[in-house]
Amino acid sequence: MRFVKIFCFSVFLLAVSACSSGLPFMGSTQVFPPIEPGKGRVFFYRTSVLGDAYTPDVLLNGERVGKLDRRGVLYRDVPPGSYAATTTSTSKVANFSVIAGEKKYVRFNSGFFESYIHPELVDPAKGEADASGLTLLAPARK
Repeated sequence: MRFVKIFCFSVFLLAVSACSSGLPFMGSTQVFPPIEPGKGRVFFYRTSVLGDAYTPDVLLNGERVGKLDRRGVLYRDVPPGSYAATTTSTSKVANFSVIAGEKKYVRFNSGFFESYIHPELVDPAKGEADASGLTLLAPARK
């Protein structure tokens, strides 16, 4: 009888922990609201858990967007202009421009022996494919 209780409790804990992983990213038409008129959208994502021990803030033009503390995706609607994406732990920067209605994708990578993640601008088709199935993470509070 004790084994059954332990087993049931373990299954319950597993189910509860699965619920806390975030919302699945199913594609921009299913999850995201339309881009605000006159703005573009920038996606920030991470597909690997390498370098997981340290998760710095993701910055866009020096403003905190959120944390990529696990595999997942964040987004921000922005007015047309020039942007720089980086983190609080590296001097590497991904520079790009956004026009109204455009989507940009910035992937954050880490090497096996690196203690930081760094940004890389990727092609929209690749970015959309990479981000498919990732968890939608909570954005930074303004």
